[in-house]
Amino acid sequence: MLVVTTPAVAAQQVAARVADMARRSHLHVLGIVENMSDFVAPDGSRHAIFGTGGGERLAAMTGAPLLGRIPVEAAVSEGGDSGLPVVLHDPPGPAARALHAIGERLSTEMLPPLQMAGCTARMLDLL
Repeated sequence: MLVVTTPAVAAQQVAARVADMARRSHLHVLGIVENMSDFVAPDGSRHAIFGTGGGERLAAMTGAPLLGRIPVEAAVSEGGDSGLPVVLHDPPGPAARALHAIGERLSTEMLPPLQMAGCTARMLDLL
């Protein structure tokens, strides 16, 4: 299981309870993902509009690794509404690059090899 939080303290506290419930249910927490980590402006400057450190704090609390941070990007919600996921955009934006990096880390470092058949394997292959 992946536990997702935002930089905000309140979200990190809720996500900590999720991680605890997962472990009590004998689910392995593979890692932490921080969503809405910051906003990357067109000039490349970063703005932490929801605070900072939620992912790091949650990783330290749970002992699970912080797998990555996904920045705020309008293309994420637009892609969800239109059916074209942000990871398929060309060229990829900051959120797509972050999601690709998380997927790559999961597939090469953390998950056992999959037989490349079935829906889950095809989705992983897209990453």
